Amino acid sequence: MPNPVPANRQSFEENINSLLEELVLAEKWQRPSILLAVHKSKFGQNKAQQALEDRLNKLGQNVTHLLVDQDRSDIPHFIVGTPSPDKSVFFVSNVDWGGGADRKDAYRALNIYRELFVEHHIKIVLWLTVNEAANLPRFAPDFWAFRHRVIEFTGQRLPRKINLPAGVLIWDVQNPVDSFDKPEARISVREELLAKLPHNTEALSARIDLLNNLGYLYWAMGNSDRAAEELVAGLDLAGEQLAGKTRSSLLNGLAIISYEAEKYDRAIEIYEKALQDNPADPSLLINLSATCRAVGRNLEAISLAKRALKIDARDPKIWNALGFIYAAMGKFDEAITCFGKAAELAPRNAAYPMALAICYDLVERPDETGRQLKIARKLAKDQTSIYLDIYEAALLGNTAKSLELAHAAIFSNQISKYDLRRDPNLNLLMDSVQIQEMFA
Repeated sequence: MPNPVPANRQSFEENINSLLEELVLAEKWQRPSILLAVHKSKFGQNKAQQALEDRLNKLGQNVTHLLVDQDRSDIPHFIVGTPSPDKSVFFVSNVDWGGGADRKDAYRALNIYRELFVEHHIKIVLWLTVNEAANLPRFAPDFWAFRHRVIEFTGQRLPRKINLPAGVLIWDVQNPVDSFDKPEARISVREELLAKLPHNTEALSARIDLLNNLGYLYWAMGNSDRAAEELVAGLDLAGEQLAGKTRSSLLNGLAIISYEAEKYDRAIEIYEKALQDNPADPSLLINLSATCRAVGRNLEAISLAKRALKIDARDPKIWNALGFIYAAMGKFDEAITCFGKAAELAPRNAAYPMALAICYDLVERPDETGRQLKIARKLAKDQTSIYLDIYEAALLGNTAKSLELAHAAIFSNQISKYDLRRDPNLNLLMDSVQIQEMFA
């Protein structure tokens, strides 16, 4: 479905004036006014609500707020049930938080009882996130047709579909940092160890662990076919006698390979099989969550993520992955909360303030963007600093500089092109065409 929000991008003041003008005319002519105000974040939404309410109050107009929740999903009847509804301007927000099994009752009520707004001369501003604006014509098409005007506060950067790369998924391998920095050297050491292991029951677990590790390392080098061979060999050795975590870890790797090949349905099948072996593994649950998000099963994705957090809410990697899942849905406020929690749990990891800086930039909070960049810069070391340079150039709008830094890092073997391609931060900052230019 094409983006239903028109390209009406004015300044903040112009948008507030446009809303005010519509409401003043509606009051003058005693007619209804159904306005939609679209924002990328609750921060921007609250700022605009306050600015518009202040101006309406100065003109003697009363504002009534309605926060939608499971008990207040029937927006039309709630509004017409208030005293003298035609004498107020109604500010309605959190439409996505309605009741029903799918949380879409608020949309359905708007659609079914849309004519009440016209009959009672209701003046209403629906304050929407980008995601809610996309849902409105889908779940309330008749109400959508009743709208009078859409005002977009989302800035100059166009909302776009974000496809999370395989780097958002969590590998479950014992892969400690050793003295061999290059993947080739690390692979060589492990293959030598594997060759020396005896083919007996006592060495079986060690052999499977090495195959799992080799699968990860080959994948890290971009050789997914060889990675899959190592993981399948591990599964053959595990058989039925080493089910549980041993087998689920190998299946997790195979699912990640399928995800990267955009075989999402196959990845989901593998994750479901892995969860039969190890149902309480939060990494499997959050990886399945990201995969469900890739095929548009957003409600299921969030449910799975909450299950993962219920099992282990102290793992920053789970919060980080959920942050990217929310960001891919356009839920940047929720993403910021998740990245903030990850940063709180792992305060020395530069990756989390990096992600926070990018999300704050996407919702146009430059002060917070700068603050998080400073934190990340203090924590960043060696390779991480290179990533930060690439991100910061993109944040400043200098995509050419960002690409130049990426090319230089790849050419000097400071960063693998596969790591960049799999970097979820870059997928928030750039579209797929720009990312592919890094490897041209």
